[in-house]
Amino acid sequence: MSPAPGLIYDVAKGDYVRLETLQSAAAGAKYILLGETHDNLIHHQRQAELVDVLSGDGLKRAVVWEMINRDQQKDLDDAWHDKKRAIDDIGVALDWDNSGWPSWQDYSPIAEAARQHQLPMIAGNLPDDIIGPLIEKGNAALPASLAKKLALPPLPDETKTLFDREIVDAHCGVLSPDQAPPFSTIQFARDASLARAMFDASKQKGIKGAFLITGAMHARANVAVPWHLKRFDPKGTSIVIIMREAPNPGDPSVSPANYLKAYGPGHSVDFIWFTSDLARSNPCDGITMPHATKLDAQNGTADDNEATAPATSENTGPPLPDAPAANDDITQGDDQSDDLTTPPTNQDNSTKTAPLKTGPAPRSGPIIDPEPSNNPMRRIMPIPPARPQE
Repeated sequence: MSPAPGLIYDVAKGDYVRLETLQSAAAGAKYILLGETHDNLIHHQRQAELVDVLSGDGLKRAVVWEMINRDQQKDLDDAWHDKKRAIDDIGVALDWDNSGWPSWQDYSPIAEAARQHQLPMIAGNLPDDIIGPLIEKGNAALPASLAKKLALPPLPDETKTLFDREIVDAHCGVLSPDQAPPFSTIQFARDASLARAMFDASKQKGIKGAFLITGAMHARANVAVPWHLKRFDPKGTSIVIIMREAPNPGDPSVSPANYLKAYGPGHSVDFIWFTSDLARSNPCDGITMPHATKLDAQNGTADDNEATAPATSENTGPPLPDAPAANDDITQGDDQSDDLTTPPTNQDNSTKTAPLKTGPAPRSGPIIDPEPSNNPMRRIMPIPPARPQE
């Protein structure tokens, strides 16, 4: 059977399973990583459902967020511990609308599930203000206390090669290969930061593990956050569940193996929950990036040669077998590091914002799950969406 919205694929079994099977497999896992495509609100509904369902195993896990930076923890704590504060208003406390992430309304069902189970919320990502120094100076730019926590080893050669290629591809070719390594360094440090946040959260009183809300590419077991979790907690068990878009009806020429190739070699994912996809414009359309960036200035690269976006490829429907889906985390790029290079421009040199961290406009009506509830391969347990803002 080809992948289609609503189906859950068990990689170890090589077959589709019911939600109960996933629930049994995840029971007792210390760390549960829930990978998403950032701008797909269905993925956040599924993540909320999984936080709810998988919290039924008796282990209390913190909820760690890629979308919230470490230096926002106090603001998050103040908002989260104020029980009179509506879930809708937590985004306001975090200045979410100016963060570049899709609407807080899309993510709020996850917070609803966390509040229902009285789970702590943890900021996991690197602070924005150290991204520029990381690009210029590498890991030496990390504050001493954070550097000690992350204890970053050298980036393995195979992982560096993979990250470099993915980052160039995900940025539509407007980054040249020689510009990619600093961004790979940031990707590696972000993964370590998220892993460390999960590990530290698991040591809080009464907490026995952590969920991670993150882009799919950060969740990969072979090269991303779970790789660092093994450094911090060698005995800790983890499971990776990826939400992945698939066409409806499914394409009979595509198998789950085609989707798995997007996550790199080796074991990367335990379960894939296929969802409906979104109609998107191609994020590569019309984007160019002048070569004269900070990195070029440091490296002495000529600035008279512009890197131009390649011929466009379709970003909706079934993904290319070896490419991450649009708005998976590699594109979000890490995403924020894009802010520190020369912004992409149109041919007339007017600034054009690359659609790497933008999502749908805030919704004013109820969110409708378009996936069929009569699919015999799964059970729907939707978390009610947050109330729309007045």
